[in-house]
Amino acid sequence: MDDLDEEQRALIPHSLRELTLHCIYKGFQLGSTVTLATALPYQLYKSRKNPSIIPILSRVGTATIYGAVGGVLLSIAMMHGKLYKEQYNQYKIWDRAYRLRNSASQNRVDKFTLSSSIMGGIAGLIIGLPTKMSPISATKGALMAIPFGILAHIIIKPLQNPSIETHKD
Repeated sequence: MDDLDEEQRALIPHSLRELTLHCIYKGFQLGSTVTLATALPYQLYKSRKNPSIIPILSRVGTATIYGAVGGVLLSIAMMHGKLYKEQYNQYKIWDRAYRLRNSASQNRVDKFTLSSSIMGGIAGLIIGLPTKMSPISATKGALMAIPFGILAHIIIKPLQNPSIETHKD
C-alpha cells in the first residue's frame, strides 16, 4: 500500500512534519540525557578538590546544550536515512505519524519531559547558570531537567498501571 486516501490525508495532513517534530523531541531527550549522564560525573570528578555546585551545573548545562543539538541533528539524519531506504513511502510516513500520535506512552513521556524542562528552566533562571534571570540559564536548566522527566515517566508508570492483578472482586 503506497497511496493515501483522502480520509487519511485529512486525519494527518502533514505526516512528514509530524514525524520530523517527533524526531526533534527525541533528539533533545537523547542528547540531553546522554550528555548529562557523561558530563556530570566528569565535572564532579574534575572539581573534586574545590566542589562548587553552581559552576559545575553551569558547565554541565553548557555541555547539555551541545549534546541536545547533536542529538537533534543525529535524530533527523537517522530519520531521513530510514526514509531514504524506504524511498520516502508516503503511506509508511503517514502510518508512523498516526501510530506516534496515538501512542499513550510517547505522549506521556513527552508531557513528563515538557513539565520537567519547564521546572528546570525556572530553576535555572532563579539559581543562575551562570547569571540569574538569563535566557541561557533557563535553557541550561531546562535541558538538564529532561532526563529527570524521562526517569519520572519510567518510575511512575509501573505504579500507575500494575502488570499483576492484585485484587479480585
